[in-house]
Amino acid sequence: MEKRQRVIILVLAVVFVLLVVYLAAVRKGVWFARERSVLAYFLSYDESRQKNYLVPVRRRIERAKRQEDKIKAAVEQLLKGLTEEEKGAGLTSAVAEDASLLEVRIEDDTTYLDFSKEIEQGGGTSMMMDRLGQIVFTATQFYPVSKVRILINGKFIKYFSGEGITDVENPMGRDNFSYLVR
Repeated sequence: MEKRQRVIILVLAVVFVLLVVYLAAVRKGVWFARERSVLAYFLSYDESRQKNYLVPVRRRIERAKRQEDKIKAAVEQLLKGLTEEEKGAGLTSAVAEDASLLEVRIEDDTTYLDFSKEIEQGGGTSMMMDRLGQIVFTATQFYPVSKVRILINGKFIKYFSGEGITDVENPMGRDNFSYLVR
């Protein structure tokens, strides 16, 4: 057997072994995990300051390649609400339980989140601002998104909820809710 033939057989054997190892790792989820995690931002009350602050909670989601899918998964985790364990730890949420996310779209550094009308249910200016803060922090954890614009049933809104919060007329960033950071 010529030297060239031996090299070709050796290369093919190495490629075959690597392929078998790769397929076994993928099947067991070792290299390319099917799940990943995101942060959903909930609230905790600070007795000394007499105000809420945001607390990131890690949640597992199915692996997603597109940023829109990651944002959607994170916001849907926020909409799911708290587990009993998280409630027991003193966390709360200002997000309406019946709300659903209809669509996510990214343009430049802004994500457009289209919610059902239930996202506005509830009351109180403070609660609505906390809700917007939870949404903005949850949606802006993914590059390149740094701002959020809210839509309701596919339409841009001029104010949020019956409280008339006009901050939603323009894209909102984390700096709009810096008072919620501890």
